[in-house]
Amino acid sequence: MRNTKGTILVVDDNEINRKYVKTVLKNLNRKVYLAENGFEGLSYASSKSIDLALIDIQMPNMDGFECYNKMREEVGLNTPILAITAYSDAADRDKFIEFGFNDYITKPVKPEVLKNTVQYWLDESAKLINRQEENKTPDFDLNTVNELKRYASKKELIELYNEFIEETNRLNEKLLFLQNANDDSEILSILHTIKGNAGSLGFTKLSELVGLLESDIKNKNDLSLNERISEIVDYTSEIFSEYATQLNLNL
Repeated sequence: MRNTKGTILVVDDNEINRKYVKTVLKNLNRKVYLAENGFEGLSYASSKSIDLALIDIQMPNMDGFECYNKMREEVGLNTPILAITAYSDAADRDKFIEFGFNDYITKPVKPEVLKNTVQYWLDESAKLINRQEENKTPDFDLNTVNELKRYASKKELIELYNEFIEETNRLNEKLLFLQNANDDSEILSILHTIKGNAGSLGFTKLSELVGLLESDIKNKNDLSLNERISEIVDYTSEIFSEYATQLNLNL
C-alpha cells in the first residue's frame, strides 16, 4: 500500500531546481517545503513535520554533507534523506550512501526517476513509523490489571494502585531533593523501588524510563541527571493523571 500522506523538504540553492522538483512532486499530492540553503532547510526540519528531505550536495556556505549531519545530529530527523548530485561516476555516488544518505538522485533530474524514488522512500518511511509504533513501549498494560483481578477484589486493587501512586509521588519528591546531592546510592535505591513497583502494576513505560536511568548511573554513562529526573517526574504526573480514571473504570 502506498503512503499517501507526508511532507517533503527540498533544500537547493538553485531556484529553478527547487521549482522543477516541486512541479514534478505535486502529482504525489504532498506538502512540499522549499529551502534555498542549508540554514533555511534546518529551520524547516526543526519546525515542521518532515517525512522526506532532498538535499543538493553542492551549495554555498553549507554543503549537502554538513546539512545532512546537522539534520541528523542537531535536529534529530530520522526520516529518509536523499542527495541530489551532479556526480555521475558510480564511485562518487556510492560515497553518499556510505556517508549516510538513504539514496541519491543524479542531475539532470528525470521526472519519472524523481517521482518513483521519492514515492519509494515515502513508503519506506511510513513502514518505519509503523514499526516504531508497533515496538513502542505502551504507557500502561491493562492486561496486568486483568491478571490481578483474579487474585484481588476491586476495592483491594483500587487501594493498591492508590497506594502505589502516593508512594511514587513521595519518592519523586525525594529524587528532586537528592538530584544535586551527589548521592548515587540513595538515588539508585529509589529508582529500583519505582522500577519494580511500576513494572508489577503495569506502568511499563515508567518502569522502562526509570530502569534506563538506573542502568546509566550504575554504568557511569554520561547523563544529564537533573534533566532525566525531571523528565521522569513530569511523565509520572502526566501518566497518573491520564490513567486515574481509566484504572477506576477498568477495575
